[in-house]
Amino acid sequence: MKITFAVFPLLLFIASLAQAQVSGSVCYQTSARCSTSHSFTPYQLPFVIKEKLVFGKSYRSQQFYAVILKSVKIDPNADCSEVGEAERLKAQSIWPTRKVFTSRYSCPEELVSYENTEPSVNFLAVYAGPSLAEARRVLNEAKAKGHLQAYIKRIRVVLDYST
Repeated sequence: MKITFAVFPLLLFIASLAQAQVSGSVCYQTSARCSTSHSFTPYQLPFVIKEKLVFGKSYRSQQFYAVILKSVKIDPNADCSEVGEAERLKAQSIWPTRKVFTSRYSCPEELVSYENTEPSVNFLAVYAGPSLAEARRVLNEAKAKGHLQAYIKRIRVVLDYST
């Protein structure tokens, strides 16, 4: 009987690991095609998902650094408080080789979120690399280009495939 009780928690642990794919590499280069099974929108930061998507399952990217260029507090009375696409495209023109992306917390039918960010605030960010040293260089560029409130955040993209 003791063996059965010991095996059951182990099986639950293994099943929980199967619920989320972790470590899909981030597709940060704007000129490269992202080989993924999900159709990310232009404002999202895509990452590689090799398997066929399963309803109700979450998928996660590898962790990386982002430089947050702007934050917008979510208006609880609005359907969607976001950084607009025109503003994202303007920032994208400043960093043509690094993906500029936005969060859309509280927006209807949004499946993508960003781990280690505040869900009551939407943001405009630029991919800043896998290392803190690279992120600091991007932060310095951002500040030199007028984004004086920019800061570094270590995050991960999450796709909750559930709607």
